[in-house]
Amino acid sequence: MSTLAAVVCPGDVGAPGPRVRAMLDAMRALGDRSDVMTHDDRITRMALGAGTLGWERTLHRDASSVAARGPLVVAADATLYHRASLSRALGIAESTNSSDAELILAAYERWDLEGVAHLEGDFAFVLWDASRGRLIAARDFTGHRNIFVARIGVSLLLATTVAGLLADGEVPRDLDLTALATTAAGLWGHSSRTAYNAIEELPAGHLLVRERDATVRIAAFWRPPDTILHRRQPLDEAAAELRSLLVDAVRERLAPAGATGLSLSGGWDSTAVGGAAMVALRDDPSRRLQPVSISYPVGDPGREDDLIRDVVAHWGIGTEWLDVDAIPVFGDATREATGRDLPFAHAFEHWNRALSRRAREAGARVMLDGAGGDQLFQVSDIFLSDLFGQGRWVELARQWRRRGGRGLRNFWRWVVRPALPTRMNGLIARARGMTPPRHHFHREPPMWFVPRFLRDQGVLVRDAAAAPTLPSSSRVLGETHAYLRYPFFPRIFGTLRTFALEEGVELRSPLMDDRVVRFAAQRPWNERADGRETKVVLRRAMAGLLPPHVLAPRPHRTGVTSAYFLRQLRGPGRPVVEALLRDPLLASIGMIDAPRLRHAWAHVLEHDDDETGARLFFTLQAELWTRAHADLLPTTAS
Repeated sequence: MSTLAAVVCPGDVGAPGPRVRAMLDAMRALGDRSDVMTHDDRITRMALGAGTLGWERTLHRDASSVAARGPLVVAADATLYHRASLSRALGIAESTNSSDAELILAAYERWDLEGVAHLEGDFAFVLWDASRGRLIAARDFTGHRNIFVARIGVSLLLATTVAGLLADGEVPRDLDLTALATTAAGLWGHSSRTAYNAIEELPAGHLLVRERDATVRIAAFWRPPDTILHRRQPLDEAAAELRSLLVDAVRERLAPAGATGLSLSGGWDSTAVGGAAMVALRDDPSRRLQPVSISYPVGDPGREDDLIRDVVAHWGIGTEWLDVDAIPVFGDATREATGRDLPFAHAFEHWNRALSRRAREAGARVMLDGAGGDQLFQVSDIFLSDLFGQGRWVELARQWRRRGGRGLRNFWRWVVRPALPTRMNGLIARARGMTPPRHHFHREPPMWFVPRFLRDQGVLVRDAAAAPTLPSSSRVLGETHAYLRYPFFPRIFGTLRTFALEEGVELRSPLMDDRVVRFAAQRPWNERADGRETKVVLRRAMAGLLPPHVLAPRPHRTGVTSAYFLRQLRGPGRPVVEALLRDPLLASIGMIDAPRLRHAWAHVLEHDDDETGARLFFTLQAELWTRAHADLLPTTAS
């Protein structure tokens, strides 16, 4: 299921049904068949609907995306997993052919608003309870499915895409320069505000409730565990538990018949998903795994071709290959920016589209990926600060040496400073004339942004407000929370899922299964890292499912995309970049300093600095988008 739309308005406002149909029509590329239901009790008028693509209906037991029973009606863009356990909890026979929409409705009937916490899967839905005059909407914690919201007086509009909302003539189109600058600067603290003043994004893992009196509240219904295990469970026991969870997570996400695609690299995340898939498919000849991989040139740090060949040979299957240098970073940049809902652009959009397209050509309608492995199963040097705070000096010294201890500055940054009380950190920072550090995820705007603009528009204030409050009991746990709760990451998941859908496949991420996430979030540091070794428990869980040399520690990182990215920027992408640098519109509105931006480009041309290259990419994509929407800029800016 692909698109949702809903309108709730007072009884004296025009009928909402045609407005919902217009919104769904604007999203036909993601849902060409639609169902709409309406309600009118003279006090409140409501209409909601969902659109689906024809091929999506083959992936679900029941193609219905809209369900109704008594005073309740729900429209769902959902793929629920672990349906058997949910059915048992609801007292529904597992053989019942209930649609995802019907299960959502039943969960609300049974548990009211708490029902959403019982759902596991990739979902967004809108539910109307006529008996209470209540509308609720929810989005799962991964953010694979989107919901955008506009409040026009006491009317409330919701849609899967910004374009869907803008199809309604009542939604203002003026731009929010603060949100635009946040995206252009590549900051992570994206708030729920979008580049349009009138449109916000329902945060992932949150529930929206509009009551009969038109009050609206939004609150989180999902949160990772707040405790971490410090005891040393035998590693083999933890690995066996993880292996079982992964096999179940993959089994839940396989296509019901035929091929299931897999975006396969030579790293430990996608290969773990593939290994679990081979277990899940052992006794099912009607289904098969179809990997798709990207080949890098010899000598490129991204090259994992030999590892990939060894993995698929171990499984007794093959993979479809794509040439990385045939995949552009910039496609038709102006056309793509004009058609994009928001200024955010994914640096590897065409890379991901190419994988999805090849999977579709190979017969798959579902594609698995290894997203989430880095966030869940490894840890930065921040774990050293936990050892410092616990007084475990011998272990700290051992790990510091084994990780190549890199001077007093890094020791202060990663070990001492994070362990200090917040107040003390603030005093030290102010004494040095600096902003108190929040945590190591904090990102400053690049040097080409004008400080006065950032200050006047409140960019950094909003960025700070959008950052989640992280657990202070453990820096390792805090890092996991940051990866799972920062708004930036669900935006990535939602973007990738849209790319795949437009190419004809549904993207699913087994490592982001709720049960896997809850397992991983509580694991102690020693199951994530030991010296330079990472993903210790994940690799142990895959013993026997992957070749031993693939699971072995590696002397250096593989699968690094920086060389490809810089090659594309400096080569095929160079004319695009340099055309945008001549007279940036973002400079004319005071957001950026054009000479400094050009200086940064000169730096990227001369140095292998992919971090600066990525920040430059975000700014230039925002520049393209702003040019395409220049007529919507505030008059004081334009």
